[in-house]
Amino acid sequence: SGQTILLDGAHNPDGCAVLGRHIELHFGHLKPAMILGMLGGKNWTAMCQILAPLASRVNVVPVASRRTSSTAELAAACRRANPAAPVVEHPHLRAALRATHREPLVVIPGSIYLAGEALEALALAPSKASGERLLNEWTGQPPEPVMGAGSTGKIRRHPEGKA
Repeated sequence: SGQTILLDGAHNPDGCAVLGRHIELHFGHLKPAMILGMLGGKNWTAMCQILAPLASRVNVVPVASRRTSSTAELAAACRRANPAAPVVEHPHLRAALRATHREPLVVIPGSIYLAGEALEALALAPSKASGERLLNEWTGQPPEPVMGAGSTGKIRRHPEGKA
């Protein structure tokens, strides 16, 4: 499909600013579809103010953690930050991935828990981690990652939809 999915562990305003510069530098010609899910204890309002203006559309999802932020509150913050972009709430990450499957560039920043969930959903990591995702115990290796700025990893999808 030629789709690029960019996963990033940016989980604070400084990390989101670095990610924003990376997107503009490497993908300036494309406005990505964003899939956002953040933990409630983070400064997600500031992160939405940084990331939402970069997006063509924003897809908000809960993080698979009891500490997830409210998708309604995330969506409202994204709408304030980028009134021109459609903002859609999804019940889970897989629904947002389905909704963005035709987008040329999808960016999934925010919670490291969401990044782990994305790796599982994209079949790039073992599934069914328990508790708080057990990311520190993850040992799978994604195929041929291309590292960008900071903690950004770029995963290109296979033409048949396989990562």
